Amino acid sequence: MLLALLLPALPALAHAGEPIRMLVGLPPGTGVDRMARLLAEGLSAQLARPVVVENRTGARGNVAAEELSRASPDGSVLGVVSAGTLVLNRHLSRQMGYDPQADLTPISRFAAQPFLVLASPRDGPRTLGELTEILKGKTGTCGTPGAGTTQHLVLDMLVRSWGARCDFVHYRGMGGAIPDLLDGSLQVYVESAVIGLPLVREGRARVVAVTSRVRSALLPDVPTVGETVPGFEAETWIALMGPRGMAEPQLARIEAAAIAVARDVAVVHRLRAIAAEPVGGTRAELAATIRAQDSIWGPVARAAGVTAD
Repeated sequence: MLLALLLPALPALAHAGEPIRMLVGLPPGTGVDRMARLLAEGLSAQLARPVVVENRTGARGNVAAEELSRASPDGSVLGVVSAGTLVLNRHLSRQMGYDPQADLTPISRFAAQPFLVLASPRDGPRTLGELTEILKGKTGTCGTPGAGTTQHLVLDMLVRSWGARCDFVHYRGMGGAIPDLLDGSLQVYVESAVIGLPLVREGRARVVAVTSRVRSALLPDVPTVGETVPGFEAETWIALMGPRGMAEPQLARIEAAAIAVARDVAVVHRLRAIAAEPVGGTRAELAATIRAQDSIWGPVARAAGVTAD
């Protein structure tokens, strides 16, 4: 009788020891990847089960997210998905093989970080006001790590809010933009804090503003864009997502584990060291954030007139 009672549980016990694959849509070393690895490490401890990061790059995060959407909903595959993938991609492409909002299950928003508005450290503007006047006086040159990226659309929205104009130069990643920013070929470049802050500390760029609602604790003397453009706010964030159809008990357990990781003192310290702030939101809060952000960034993407097809 005891053996008969134990046998049905054996498959579940064996499955529980297998690693969880965590799909990440951006390359190693990026801000999203670095935050994802902190989350994976914490989840491994919380769930007593290895969580292994797998970078599946391509199509602005769509490759990883689409693979996640097709995964088994048994909790063996999760994904860290960026805000851009969740709320921008569906407005930039009509040929996606999945819907990032309908085909993925929200679990928890893990962390967020602002963008930095960067200028040349040589003869570039020293304040956001100076940059605004430069771009209002003549058509400037704005760099992005690629057309349709979140950085591109944040910068486009910023320039429009000033009533200014800018010629956009779209690079393949930030590698080409930074040297041009350094020599003054670019007037402005926007990058996430986790990537931009080292550039500022190394003297390779000058930060004139942050895009978060409040000033960054790491850059207390740098004003927010909202101090001169009331209401302006833009952040990049990452969310833990699963495939559609996950069972409620399992979903609740992973949600609780993700929230616990975001609230862990050591994790908070490590996130803030890379200019990120922990969020640790619930499933319901994440779903509401996705809906709200979609209503904001959809019009921005259309106004920029860029597509990814």
